[in-house]
Amino acid sequence: MENYDRRDVHVGVDADKAWRVEQHAIDPIPITDRHGTPAELFKMWIGVNINYVVVVTGALALSQGLSLWQALMAILVGNLLGCFVLGLTSIMGPRTGTSGIMTSRSSFGQLGSFLPKAVSLVSALSWFSINSVVATQALESLLKMVGFQSPAVVWVSLAIILATETVLAIFGHATIIVAEKWIAVVLAVLFGCLAVFVLPHTSFAMASAINHDGGSVSKWLIAMGIIFAYPISWANFASDYSRYFPAHTSWKKIMLAAGGGQFVALMFCEVIGALFATALGGTLGDDPVSQLSRFLPAWFIVPLLLAIILGGIAANVPNCYTAGLGLLALRIPINRITSLAIIALFTLAFRVVTVFYGQFFDMYQAFLNYMVLWTAPWAAIVIVDYFMRGGRYPTDAWMKWGSGAYWYGAGIFWPGIFALLIGIATSLLFSNSPTYASPLMHDYLGWGDLSFECGLLSAGLMYFVLARRSQLFRKTVDYASATGS
Repeated sequence: MENYDRRDVHVGVDADKAWRVEQHAIDPIPITDRHGTPAELFKMWIGVNINYVVVVTGALALSQGLSLWQALMAILVGNLLGCFVLGLTSIMGPRTGTSGIMTSRSSFGQLGSFLPKAVSLVSALSWFSINSVVATQALESLLKMVGFQSPAVVWVSLAIILATETVLAIFGHATIIVAEKWIAVVLAVLFGCLAVFVLPHTSFAMASAINHDGGSVSKWLIAMGIIFAYPISWANFASDYSRYFPAHTSWKKIMLAAGGGQFVALMFCEVIGALFATALGGTLGDDPVSQLSRFLPAWFIVPLLLAIILGGIAANVPNCYTAGLGLLALRIPINRITSLAIIALFTLAFRVVTVFYGQFFDMYQAFLNYMVLWTAPWAAIVIVDYFMRGGRYPTDAWMKWGSGAYWYGAGIFWPGIFALLIGIATSLLFSNSPTYASPLMHDYLGWGDLSFECGLLSAGLMYFVLARRSQLFRKTVDYASATGS
């Protein structure tokens, strides 16, 4: 079960060719259309995560009141933990053949899965909108540099970015895999140059002057939680990009490829972000793109703005693609292309809010803090569910409604629902972030943010205890074994 036969890998299947519109949506991928190897994931996750939003995330760690060295340690630990979870949430794809959030049907029931699906859709839409803000700001700056001074420049920029992202998402899975591989190389070179120009402006004396007394353990935990929130916020998307692999592809290779690719990219960009923020006195401000000109030679501004635009698009195409699958998973009677048009309209509305009413830096930090409250418990549940089943799912039941192995009792598998709610409640109880501080942590314990740690552990443990007692769960496991799923 751990190894796959390369003879089972179909190259260039008609249903999923680069630069052609993908033929599959959330339906399980047939055996005849399976193709690809885990190495693709390593390259893809590097391409997706080398972008300026990740640079900003590294700056957030420093802005919590830490010294540079404490911020770098928070970046290391947060990414190790977050990318490990991301890797584990990638392993369901080959066994289920369907999108990541559809895996919720085995853990929550067909009807009960609407709860995590709805929240996942909101997170995908939010990520798509956040990345569009930074890419739009970069394109707006570029257009102004070449003489386009019209007040409409922000809307022209947004239209160009949205059109590019949506078209690539319409092409789908194979196009994303191929495009991200080459984008990764270009972005690595350009952001490496950014590091070369920023580093001379970040002296040891300057690093010591910022938060020179260092932060407390409490501040370090908050910063580490913010860093952890970024990789785990992709967890509900992860299996979307492994589901075409042959069913018996090694889960360990998938975990290492997906988590490892993301880890390399995040460490690279977030360390740059922490150094950049140090050079600026501790923060990138609410318009992080405009800060670039302070340290960069004039000739490099244009290439870097192009890199920010390309990086934003590279990160956003998977967001757009996943959000489209998320709308379909909610049983909304539309096709994949219509769902992507709806997502583009949502992003337009979000950009209106950030232009006229929002402070991007604060909104982004709040979003990361909220994301971890539900994503960590959900990830723990689907990972525990996978290993309790031995990676065997009744694949003929994914698309059934009102019957089948995942209908459970009236469409709801209560162990999953209870575990998710308990996980979210526990995350809130032990939260002490700038976004939400619980009375227990703020008034009584007085330190630290343990929201994601407690959310992961409580949800995973609760699901394990409740599911193993459930006769309905055992029936699905026995059915999968009997049918050879």
